[in-house]
Amino acid sequence: MRRCGPCYAAGLCEDIEEGTMNIGSEVRSQKSEVRKSIFLSFVFCILFSVFCFLSLPGCGDNGAGRGNKDGKVEIVMWLIGSEGQAQTIKELAKDFYTKTGIRVKCDAISWGDAHSKYLTSIAGGVAPDIGTMGLTWGAEFGNLGSMLDLKAEYPQEIMPIKDSIFAGLWKSVEHDGKVYGIPFDMTEYVLYYRNDIVAKPPKTWGELESLLAELNKNGKGMIFDWGSLSWIGYSPFLWQAGGDYYDKDRAKVTLDSPQAITAINFFADLYRKYNVPKAKIPLEQGMRTGDFPIAISGNWKIDDLRLLAPEIAGKWSIATLPSGPAGKKTGFIGGRIMGIFSQSKHKEAAWKFIKYLFTPEVQSKLYDAALGNQDTYLPPSVKTWDILKMDPKLKNVLVEQAHDAKGPPPVANWDSAAKYIDEAIQRIILQGADPKKELGIAKGHLEIFLKK
Repeated sequence: MRRCGPCYAAGLCEDIEEGTMNIGSEVRSQKSEVRKSIFLSFVFCILFSVFCFLSLPGCGDNGAGRGNKDGKVEIVMWLIGSEGQAQTIKELAKDFYTKTGIRVKCDAISWGDAHSKYLTSIAGGVAPDIGTMGLTWGAEFGNLGSMLDLKAEYPQEIMPIKDSIFAGLWKSVEHDGKVYGIPFDMTEYVLYYRNDIVAKPPKTWGELESLLAELNKNGKGMIFDWGSLSWIGYSPFLWQAGGDYYDKDRAKVTLDSPQAITAINFFADLYRKYNVPKAKIPLEQGMRTGDFPIAISGNWKIDDLRLLAPEIAGKWSIATLPSGPAGKKTGFIGGRIMGIFSQSKHKEAAWKFIKYLFTPEVQSKLYDAALGNQDTYLPPSVKTWDILKMDPKLKNVLVEQAHDAKGPPPVANWDSAAKYIDEAIQRIILQGADPKKELGIAKGHLEIFLKK
């Protein structure tokens, strides 16, 4: 049964459908009352939807760009993130206004609400000028005709931006030659370890296995704080084994390749043979107690360790991931992109602000502000790292790993397709299912989505 969002939230859709289905010959005399009830409910749905549109950040004041009484242009930006980061954008926008005369209104929205709010705003014609979003959302919204192809609109300006971004990150935002958003920030996988327990981090899969065998003897082990039992956790091993989800032209699904089988077997062994917990254990907890002196997670755990486990300051370090059979140590890279909605009435002004946010000086300020707000931000531009004020030991590892990292495949419907990979991984690890068979099933689902 399909349920419309606002109406279902108000408890209406089920009532309408059930009332309609229960009309039989024995209650024909009640048809008019049922129809009246349906009509009133339908009207309520419309009114409720309008209310929701107007309740969205920026919607009540014409989110798609405005002109003010003084003739100045104001653009609206939705930022997936914290209020603190939105406030930083507002402060930076003051400098931007001084330089350009363009005002910027920035509203924070949560990850949990963002996707549905964007879809609702698009449908209602009240999308913002600029939106930040997940790496794969640009292709999704772009295929709906809702995002501006920045590469087509600004071909000369987009090339130097492309050249300055970590290559693996850029590959996730360019979809069939189209670019619906450029990176706003990035997140990446790294290896964490207690340097007072683990003498040196493992450099290869073999070294990782040997280390875990020794740790297990003492009741210790490793955790996946991010990506456990999912495609995100599996992906680095797939790439390190020399495999991938698709061929280089993304015309063929390659999830059942020998390399993919090797990777899933190794990933599964970490749980089944070396006792990686299947339940989530926070990295800072495992590292603090020393029960899990090695872990794989995202870069934001650096700040969490500082804040939540100050008693082990100086006793932990980070390293790049161990390399696999292909000689690669490829990690996972993610983040947010920023793009311009097609509905925007001030596309040129929006593009100017996006370029402003991408400058090394501004990205450096975003990083500094994030530290002060206990927030997370890593710049996507290689050039920015040259001027970033960060512990050199941390910086060197993060930059090295970012140069050997990949993001989610730039294909439409990836978020929907990836759940079948998760299901295959979980059946293999939790139920002992046949790896080749399960990856073959997942491959079939990915092929269906690839044809859509």
